[in-house]
Amino acid sequence: MAVIKRRVKKTDLSHLTSGVSRLAARDLLDEANRKGIETVPLDIERLIKSFGIKVKIVPMDDEVSGHLALSDGVWEIAVNALHHPKRQRFTLAHELGHYVLHRWECQRFEDTKLFRNNESNPMEVQANAYAADLLMPEREFKDYIRNTSKNIDRIADHFKVSAYAVRVRAKNLGFSGHGL
Repeated sequence: MAVIKRRVKKTDLSHLTSGVSRLAARDLLDEANRKGIETVPLDIERLIKSFGIKVKIVPMDDEVSGHLALSDGVWEIAVNALHHPKRQRFTLAHELGHYVLHRWECQRFEDTKLFRNNESNPMEVQANAYAADLLMPEREFKDYIRNTSKNIDRIADHFKVSAYAVRVRAKNLGFSGHGL
């Protein structure tokens, strides 16, 4: 029996994380629908609070996006009040990703701009993929591009995310070079 192995760059961890985050996000969106929570655009704060997680929006150093922490038996997500609301939404979804995927491994996650962009950390890659899957579900994202608009700003407004998040999502879903 022959086995074909695919060589993967050391920093490319998407083959390990994309399926996990996609399934977990889809399950959570289904749960949100059952709870009557709007999913497109996702009411991320209401979803987070439905799990008993406290949400705080507080000023932080500019390089800190947010954190997830367990304190006195209660999980809390804090996001940087000084960041744009669309970035705050992504940070909330990212921290919820840590909660859903990693909370048994660590009791505190702090995300900085530098750390968030360091793709060599599998938990950060998973949390980013999870946030994208949650805020821009694949089926809805593709349908919007095919049927409504390919304009990045319109897509970003529809899903209430940044234009950068739309570009990354589009690239990851194979839409690079398709007018985006």
